[in-house]
Amino acid sequence: MSIFIRSGVCLAVMSALSMAAQAAESTDVGAINVQGETLGGGMMVQEESAKARSTITKEAMQKQADMAGNALDRLKYTPGLNVNSNDASGLSGVDYTMRGMNSDQIGLSIDGIPINDSGNYAVYPNLVGDAENIEEVFVTQGSSEADGPHIGSSGGNIGLVTKRPAKDFGGFVKQTLGSNNLSKTFARLETGEYNGFSNWLSYSHTEAKKWRGEGRLYSNKFEMNSLFEAENGNSSNLIMKYNRQENANYNTLSKAQFEQDGRYANDYPATPQYNSRGQLSRYYKLNRNPFENFTLSFTQKLQLQDNLSLTLQPYYYWGNGGSFTGQSASTLGPTSDQAGQYDLSNLTSNTYYRPSWTQTWRPGITTKLKWDINEQHSLDLGYWYERARQLQTQPYVAIKSDGNPADLWGDPNGAGQVKDANGNTVQGRNQYTITPAQKIWLQDSWFVTPDWTLVGGLAWQHVDRRGENKGSLENAPEHRHATYHKFLPNFSASYRLDQQNQVFYNLTRNMRTPQNYVLYNVGDSINTKPELSWNHELGWRFQQDDMLLSATLFYLRYTDRQISTTNPDGDYEMMNVGKVENRGLEVEWSGKLPYNFNYYTSYTYTDSEQKDNVTREDISLPTSGKQLPNSPKNLLNLTLGYDDGRYYSSVSGKYVGAFYGDMTNDEKVGGRTVFDLAAGVYLPVDKKIVKSAALRFGILNLLDKEYLTSARTTVFNADARNGLSAATPYYNVGVERTYSVSLEATF
Repeated sequence: MSIFIRSGVCLAVMSALSMAAQAAESTDVGAINVQGETLGGGMMVQEESAKARSTITKEAMQKQADMAGNALDRLKYTPGLNVNSNDASGLSGVDYTMRGMNSDQIGLSIDGIPINDSGNYAVYPNLVGDAENIEEVFVTQGSSEADGPHIGSSGGNIGLVTKRPAKDFGGFVKQTLGSNNLSKTFARLETGEYNGFSNWLSYSHTEAKKWRGEGRLYSNKFEMNSLFEAENGNSSNLIMKYNRQENANYNTLSKAQFEQDGRYANDYPATPQYNSRGQLSRYYKLNRNPFENFTLSFTQKLQLQDNLSLTLQPYYYWGNGGSFTGQSASTLGPTSDQAGQYDLSNLTSNTYYRPSWTQTWRPGITTKLKWDINEQHSLDLGYWYERARQLQTQPYVAIKSDGNPADLWGDPNGAGQVKDANGNTVQGRNQYTITPAQKIWLQDSWFVTPDWTLVGGLAWQHVDRRGENKGSLENAPEHRHATYHKFLPNFSASYRLDQQNQVFYNLTRNMRTPQNYVLYNVGDSINTKPELSWNHELGWRFQQDDMLLSATLFYLRYTDRQISTTNPDGDYEMMNVGKVENRGLEVEWSGKLPYNFNYYTSYTYTDSEQKDNVTREDISLPTSGKQLPNSPKNLLNLTLGYDDGRYYSSVSGKYVGAFYGDMTNDEKVGGRTVFDLAAGVYLPVDKKIVKSAALRFGILNLLDKEYLTSARTTVFNADARNGLSAATPYYNVGVERTYSVSLEATF
């Protein structure tokens, strides 16, 4: 669909909603909509919890320079976090670290639904929905909430909160255009409230070209939110989100490639490349990532008594898709079967598209009971249960003459998949994992005095990993099973010295269950212990009408850190690399200045120290005392903004310190400073028709800095050591200078 057609559709929807709004409202004509300003343009809000926590409001998300970015992109200035995306579309890969932990060690949830992959805890931007439908994003940098539905969080949690339906009939439309043929069309219809019911329904279409290399990105999203609120305090909330995408992958670079040829080097070739037998070997059309996912949650809140409430939240997640990121097409022939699972006598040697395909079915339920016993004590009791099922395959798919896979979507019954002489689909991987998980918790909030609050709680978490290796080219059928369970206590204390000053201390134990790889990798992987961490935080907050300031000292000590690697034979195995200590300081400061200016700044110092040497192929590597890979010690963000109710603008600078790509700290990537610019105008509107309208403009990487963002693949040692060969880390690449502009209106 062309930009002009989508723009026409967008304008038609705007017109229809305008006529409806005109019939429903009669207010002043010609008024300029004045946005309610919070400190730092909404980048910081007043927090009360007895733990480190940061919140990004909808106002801040709207004012950032990334017009089409997803909700995780909006966290790039948040203390403790180093967030990087492959491009400005909001559709490609996103990675982040927090206090020295990778994204697969940090819990992520939307409206209480766990979003991390149930097998390896990876995070994908397609799962978080449209940022236009997100009301706020909050981060607890060091510890998950007691009721957090996570089995893969060593510490820390990110939560997204979906926008509630409006009380009045209306809608919101937005058209974004930008560099690299970026186009996003978004429309949301609000039904308004009728007899306690209110709803919204939204649709978006996004597409763009890759900024480096050939290929395009496409996404369609459908989302809805239905809310019923009864006069007795009971409520029901149904939220559904569906996404379907067809993306082309970005390739990674080594440091040497980047330094020699720059950021545009070594992407997948724009023209077909063939092997010595004349078979297609490398081509950008093979490096694809189709995926679709659906989430549903139904939250029922029941006010049983004045001091007793019950919340029931069943949910369901479904995902289907895969990615091929190999450097060349996979070869398959009569002698390719190493495990004796197939009769390949019907094949001749050829090259194929072989995606890593995953289908996930993930139902669960969270139940919470809150009892306000008296004025001093409030008791929370809860139970969470989930039964995730995951089928992971690697089919061989024929390549058509134009270089496209014969079956991009990897349908298990697809005609393009290779079958052996007996009619069996040939698989490079064929694993089925069931992961029942449950948690029960009890937490007491004791309001000792109006200034003193103590919170103590205890959770018990139990996780099963049940794996069925169905047999593949490399593995014979096998069943494996592992169980993990721990008690996880938490304690926090908060004291308010006066109206402006608060101090707090927080202690939390977290558990990260080993990834599902332990059921299928070789060696002693099945006996891998869970990561256990103790998180300590000591913090202070200063709050007044025109300024907010917070500072937190943190110390995170975790044991049995898990690493997925390969042995000398090239087989994957899990390794326990021992103890790690993360310690540091986070500061967040925001406020107002004269003449409608505002400011926001955050600083993080993180010392992530490995405490043990690692043995690799019977060779001890000197990792003790070294910084964790991918963990910069210094992060500094500065934003100066202006907003007079008609015009707004901001300049943001982000400094990321140097980091390493390997555990022995042989290869170091230097720090960088990147600037973004955002500006906008709230347009004069006739409020009989349009409630508000805005024109927004943004530039990412204003000075067009060339840099590597983060290590995509970390290694043990980048230099040869004691007879152990060197390995090469590969890195994601920082996006070039990118422009975007958007026009939006609310009816």
